[in-house]
Amino acid sequence: MKDTGIGKKAGRTRFMLASLLIMSMVGLTACGTGGGAKESQSPGSSPSASNAAQPSAGDAKKNITLSYWSELGASPSRTLQTYNDALFYQELEKRTGVHINFEHPAVGSEKEQFNLLIASGKYPDMIEYNFTAYPGGPEKALADNVIIELNEIIDKHAPNLKKYLDEHPEMKKQISTDAGKMYVFPSIGIGNHGVSGGLVVREDWLKELGISEPQTVEDWTNMLRAFKEKKSAAAPLTLSLSNLNLQQFNGAFGVSTEFYLDNGAVKYGPIEAGYKQYLQLLSEWYAEGLLDPDFSTQDSAALDAKVVNGKTGAFFAYIGSGMGKYLPALQEKDPSYNLIGVQFPVLNAADEPHFISTSYEFRGQGSVGITTANKNIEETAKWLDYYYTDEGHILKSFGVEGVTFNDVNGYPQYSDLILKNPDGLSVSDAMNKYLRVATPAIGFVGDDRYSEQYYGYEQQKDASITFSKYQQNAYQTRLPLISHTPEEANELATIMAEINTYREEMFLKFIMGTESLDKFDAYVEQLKKMKIDRAIEMKQAAVERYEKR
Repeated sequence: MKDTGIGKKAGRTRFMLASLLIMSMVGLTACGTGGGAKESQSPGSSPSASNAAQPSAGDAKKNITLSYWSELGASPSRTLQTYNDALFYQELEKRTGVHINFEHPAVGSEKEQFNLLIASGKYPDMIEYNFTAYPGGPEKALADNVIIELNEIIDKHAPNLKKYLDEHPEMKKQISTDAGKMYVFPSIGIGNHGVSGGLVVREDWLKELGISEPQTVEDWTNMLRAFKEKKSAAAPLTLSLSNLNLQQFNGAFGVSTEFYLDNGAVKYGPIEAGYKQYLQLLSEWYAEGLLDPDFSTQDSAALDAKVVNGKTGAFFAYIGSGMGKYLPALQEKDPSYNLIGVQFPVLNAADEPHFISTSYEFRGQGSVGITTANKNIEETAKWLDYYYTDEGHILKSFGVEGVTFNDVNGYPQYSDLILKNPDGLSVSDAMNKYLRVATPAIGFVGDDRYSEQYYGYEQQKDASITFSKYQQNAYQTRLPLISHTPEEANELATIMAEINTYREEMFLKFIMGTESLDKFDAYVEQLKKMKIDRAIEMKQAAVERYEKR
């Protein structure tokens, strides 16, 4: 990830972090930003305006009410009825004088409720949504008069975000359409470790069997055989079908599971020769009993059971919700139980992974558009801009000093209300109740000082470093955050719906051996008949337009 001011990486000196906290306590009359500092700036310096004071949310008209549509989500809904119940939004209202009326769709029906909202034509003042997923793309959302163009609004009324975008032109490209129209106040990743999950192995088994951490595909094969033969693992490697759609073993063969870049040219992984090698590996593992025979149908509960019951020695897991769940539960039963995150597999020991599921700096989810129904655009922009100040970032990510965090030698350390909640809430649930940091949200996300504390086990911290070690390589192969014209989007949706159904069907047949890999060329030809080349052509055109933004 790129360096930012508010989120300078965990390796910075405590002196620099002390500067940040000093800046965050100054109040609304001083104006830092939440992350736009260049390398020469310390985290406490204001990337918004050098030494000049800038407007902030404190300059917004007081005592106004704005409506805000946002998913609440399954995790926050465990502790909140509405975001108005969160300490963060209560404190934010005190500081800004702006009250928010939240409108939350029912958990589980967010997409349907969003579609109904758009169809109604009756919009709130703000909508928090990933508008890159809007049917027809962000340009269509603007053309449909759902949200407004923000270029002039940000220039005039959001000095902190404007400063950040001026210093990070790539981010400005990511939140703009091909025509150069900015459409959201973004959720921006600033942490050093942008990979949240990967392949996890039973380290206690490795030690017992005298096996080194696997790096190559051959290492993996030998390790899985040992797990099966010497540890009686019923599913040496267990994965769900969705796990295999992430970038895992395919990268060893130089291909993605989706569209990707190869020296600037767009390619579609599932039709490339390397993909056949990937399928061959999985097919061999499946036939030998190394890959879980239930991979195509099992859900997260079934996978959890195999991990907890010791039936597997390797699996995909998220660092927080996976490793953070398994380690305490299993170490209570067996103190020797241990997990380790291992690097993304390669073909040869000297290779580096290049296909990694890592976050874009622009998160999409958690970003906010101002709607055409908004009658207080200037005030709304100023309120949203507060999230990009130092103090706004500290409030959102760490909360209120003395309540949810304490300043420990310039480091915002979460209090026991978060880390050892007296009501028995998990760290994640406590964060959801009091802050807005555990789910993507407007402003800056991924501050390493958050993840350092959220990942309570050293194994989690180590896994975060291991998974993210080669994330810069992924930037060379993944597509940028392109957008399609409404016409392209409609055509692509039609083409890819048919292609995805067929590809998924053949993926399972090839792995399970019900279709010979001798038929791979015929499978590719069928995808070409389904117009995969046309889809690649449209993706290539979108990449070229993106580069010209």
